[in-house]
Amino acid sequence: MKVWANNIRLKVVALVSALAGLLVVVVCFSLLVVQVQSAAAAYLAGLSAWSRAQLGSIYELERYSHEGNPAQLARARQWLEVVQADRRARIAMEAGEFDRAYVTRAFIAGRNHPDDVAGMIWLFRCCSDIGEMQHAVAVWRASDPKIAAVAEVANRLEQLWQSGRTAEAEFIGLRDELSDLNAELDVLTEHFRIAMSNAVRWLTLVLSVSSLFFLVTVALLASWLAWLLVRTLQRSEESFRAIFERAEVGMLRLDERDNIVVVNPAFCSMLNYTREQVMSMSRSELVHPEDWELGGERREQMRLGQINCYTLEQRLMRGNGGTLWARLTYSRISSEQGRPHIIVIIEDVSESRRLSVELSYQATHDTLTGVHNRRAFERRLSIVLAEARAEELQHALFFIDLDQFKVINDTSGHHAGDCLLQQVVDVLRRTLREHDMLARLGGDEFGVILQNCSLAIAAQVAEKLRLELSQMTFVWEDRRYDITCSIGVVPVTTSTSDTDHVLRAADIACYLAKEQGRNRVYISELDDQQQLARQGEMEWLNRIREAIDDNRLFLDAQLIVPTRPGESGLRYEVLVRLKGEQGEIVPPGVFLPAAERFGAAYPIDRWVIEHTFSQLALHPEHLDQLESCHINLSGVSLDQRDLYQFIVDMLERYAIPAGKICFEVTETAAVNNLAEAINFMEQLGQRGCHFGLDDFGTGLSSFSYLRRLPIDDLKIDGVFVRDIDRDETDLAMVRAINEIGQTLHKKTIAEFVENQAILALLTEMGVDFVQGFGVHKPCRFSELLATPDPLTLVQLPPQ
Repeated sequence: MKVWANNIRLKVVALVSALAGLLVVVVCFSLLVVQVQSAAAAYLAGLSAWSRAQLGSIYELERYSHEGNPAQLARARQWLEVVQADRRARIAMEAGEFDRAYVTRAFIAGRNHPDDVAGMIWLFRCCSDIGEMQHAVAVWRASDPKIAAVAEVANRLEQLWQSGRTAEAEFIGLRDELSDLNAELDVLTEHFRIAMSNAVRWLTLVLSVSSLFFLVTVALLASWLAWLLVRTLQRSEESFRAIFERAEVGMLRLDERDNIVVVNPAFCSMLNYTREQVMSMSRSELVHPEDWELGGERREQMRLGQINCYTLEQRLMRGNGGTLWARLTYSRISSEQGRPHIIVIIEDVSESRRLSVELSYQATHDTLTGVHNRRAFERRLSIVLAEARAEELQHALFFIDLDQFKVINDTSGHHAGDCLLQQVVDVLRRTLREHDMLARLGGDEFGVILQNCSLAIAAQVAEKLRLELSQMTFVWEDRRYDITCSIGVVPVTTSTSDTDHVLRAADIACYLAKEQGRNRVYISELDDQQQLARQGEMEWLNRIREAIDDNRLFLDAQLIVPTRPGESGLRYEVLVRLKGEQGEIVPPGVFLPAAERFGAAYPIDRWVIEHTFSQLALHPEHLDQLESCHINLSGVSLDQRDLYQFIVDMLERYAIPAGKICFEVTETAAVNNLAEAINFMEQLGQRGCHFGLDDFGTGLSSFSYLRRLPIDDLKIDGVFVRDIDRDETDLAMVRAINEIGQTLHKKTIAEFVENQAILALLTEMGVDFVQGFGVHKPCRFSELLATPDPLTLVQLPPQ
C-alpha cells in the first residue's frame, strides 16, 4: 500500500511539475508575442510622428524660402529634430555597447511614447538583422542622407536670407531640391511602413506556430499522465475504497448526472447528515443556491473529458441549518467498465476564510477605532487624485489633529486616550457623509477625503466637525475634559501634483490652524502664501539634517567685553553657522527659526556642544584663559530628557571644567518650560555650569519669573539696546532691567552695541558686559582659539 501510494505521488508530482514548466514556457511565449507586437506597433506609431515631422519641416522651409521669417526656420528645425532624434537613437543602438538612457531620451525626443521605448529598444537589438526587420532597418538607414540634405537646404536658405541676396533663381533651385527630397522621403516612408507591417506578420506567425507547438505538447503530456493515473486507479480499487472510507476529509463519488453514488463518514459528520440522507440527494441540493453557477463551465469541460481535475470554494448546506465554506476538488476517473465518474474531496475552510477576511480588514483598518488606516487612506487618495485629473473633478482633504490630546494621555493614562479616540470617531462618523472616507493616520491625527466637494462646501463641513467636537465633553474617572481640534483643509484638483504633496499641504494647513490658536479650521487655497512659507521652512529640515551629516555646520564666536576697566577674563558666545550646498553661508535667521519650529534644533544644539567642547580640549592654553564660554540652548532642547546626561558625558569626555561653560536659554523658552528649565538648571548648576537668560525683556512675564530661575547672567535683548542713544523709552527700559539684574546679583550683558554713544550710556548705568558688532564682529571660532590674546580683537566702537 505504501509503495502504491508513493508511486501515485511520484507520478502526480511529475505531472504537476511538467505542466507547471510548460505553463511557464507558454506564458513566456505569450508575453513575447505581446511584446513583439507592441514594439512593432510602437514603430508604426513612431513612423506617423516621423512622417508628420518630415512634412512639417518641408512645409516650414517652403514658407521660409518665400517669406524669410526666422520663426518659420525655427519651426522647421524643430520638426527636423524629431526625425534626427530617432536617427540618433538608431545609431546608438547599432553600437556594440550602447547607452540605454541616451537612446531612451532620443526616442522620447522623437515623440515616441515613453512607455513604448523599452520595447522598441528590445525589438531593434534582438531582431534588426532578421528577415523583414532587417529590410525595414535598411530602409530607415536609407533616409539618413535625405534628412541630412533637408537640414543642409535649411542652412543654405538661412545663409541666402542673411546675406541679403534676393536671387530668385537660387531660391527656386532650393525649393525644387526640397520638393525632390520630400518625394524621396515619402517613398522611403511608405517602404518602411510596408517592411514593418511584413515584419509584424512574420514575427506573429513564427511565434504563433511555436506557441501552438508548446500547447500541443502540454495537451499530449496531460493526456499521457491521465491515462497512467486512470490505469493505476483501476488496479487499486480496493485500496482506494479503504482510503475513501477512512479519510478524515469528506469524499463523494458522483455519477455522470451529478447524483451521489458513494459518500464517506467524514463528509456526513462534516455536514450533519446521515449516509442515507446524502445518498438520496444530488450535488446541487448540497450547494447553497447562490453558488450553483460557480464552476459550471469547468463541470461541463470535465463532463466532456476536456479536463480531469479542478478545485473551487463554495458554500454547502448543513443538515441542521446554516452553511459551511468548503474547498471542493473534483477529479474525473474511469471505472473498470470505462464509464466515467467524479471523485470530490471536501475540506472545511470556514476558519481559514474567516481569518482571511479578518486579515484583509486589519490590513486596511485601524484596530482601535475601526476606521481606515493610513495605508488605505493613501491608496484611496491616489485614486481620488487620478479621478480629479481624468474627469476634472474637485475633491477636498482634511487633516484633523486633537488639541491637548497629550494632556489627557499624561493625566488619565493611555486607556483614557484610547476611549477618547473611539468617542471622537463616533462624532466624526455621525457628521460626515456616508461615502466620505475617514481614516486614523496615527496617534490623534485623522484624515478625511470628501469626494466631489468644492472648497467652500469643504470649509463648511470642516467647521461643522470642529463645532461638533468642541461641544463634546470627555469624562474619565470624575475628570472632565473639553475637546477641541485643529483642522487643515486643502483642495484636490487637476493641478495637485501628487499624493505626497497634498498630504504635506494638509499637514501644514493643520499646523497653521494650531499656530493661529487651535480649535479652528485653516483653509489652504492655491498660492497660499502662509502655506508656501511653512512648506519652505519644513524643507529646511532635510537641508539641516543633510548639513549635519555632511559636516557643513561650523562655529563662529563673538567676544563679550567688560565695561569696567581692569576687569579681566575671557568671555565669548559661540554661534552656529551653516554652509549651503554650493558653499554659500546661510544666514542664521533663515535656518534657525525653521529648526526651532519643526524640531531640528535639538540635533543642532548637540552638535554645537560637542564641537565646542572638542575644540576647547585641543587648546589647553586658551582654556586656561577662558572665564566663560556661552552656548545657546533652544526651547526644544529643554524638553529632551537626555540633554542633561549628554552634557555631562561631553564634559567628562573632553575634560572641560564645568565652571567655564554658560548655557544661554531664551526667556520665552524658560517660561514656557518653567518646571523643566528650573530642574535642568539646578542639576547642571550642581555640576558647576552657569546659566544666562537670553533676550531678556521681550516676554510678558519676565520679572515675575526672574527670581525663580537659577541664572547667573542676564542678557538684555538687543531690540531695546540698539536705539538707547535716540529713544528715551528704550533707555529707561534698559536702565530698569539692569537695575533689577544688579539687585538680584546677576551679571548683566547688553547685546547689539554698535557705537560709542551706546557703549557710554551702558557703562554709565553700570551694565557689566557688552556684546555687538561695534565691540567685536563675530569671527571663526578656530581663529579665536588660535589667537594668543583674544581680547586684542576688541575694536573701538564708532562715534
